[in-house]
Amino acid sequence: MTTETLNLPEFTDGQDNPDTTINEALNVFDVKHNKVLTIDIGADADLSITASGSRPQQWQHAGFEITDTGANMSTGRNVVLPNNEQGIFFFYNNTGGGHALTLTPATGSGIAVADTKRAILECDGSNVVRWTGDL
Repeated sequence: MTTETLNLPEFTDGQDNPDTTINEALNVFDVKHNKVLTIDIGADADLSITASGSRPQQWQHAGFEITDTGANMSTGRNVVLPNNEQGIFFFYNNTGGGHALTLTPATGSGIAVADTKRAILECDGSNVVRWTGDL
C-alpha cells in the first residue's frame, strides 16, 4: 500500500521491519520538498521521467533541471512524466541550445518552457498547467 499522491509506502499489519518503511517514506518526502533532480538529456529525443526502481523515483523530486551537455538537441523536446503521477514541479530548461522543453504526461497536454528559463508547473495526472510564466 502507498499514499495516494506521493506513493509513500504505508505500514501493513504485522510488518517485520517498520523502520524500512519509515526511512523510505522520509527519503521520498525529503526529495519532494527539497531536491531538484538534474538530468542530462543525452540524446536528440524525448526524455522520460521514471516511476520505477527504488524510492525515491525520479518523478518524486521537487523538480527537474534538464541539461544538454553534449549539445544533442536539434529541436524542442518533451520531458514526459509517468501517467497518473501528480504534483507541483519546479522545471528548469538549462539545455542552452535555444530549444523549448515541454513537460507533459505520456497522454494529455503539456507546457513548454523556453531555453534557460524556469517555471513552476503542476501535473494533475492528465495534463500539465502553469503556476508561473517563464522566469
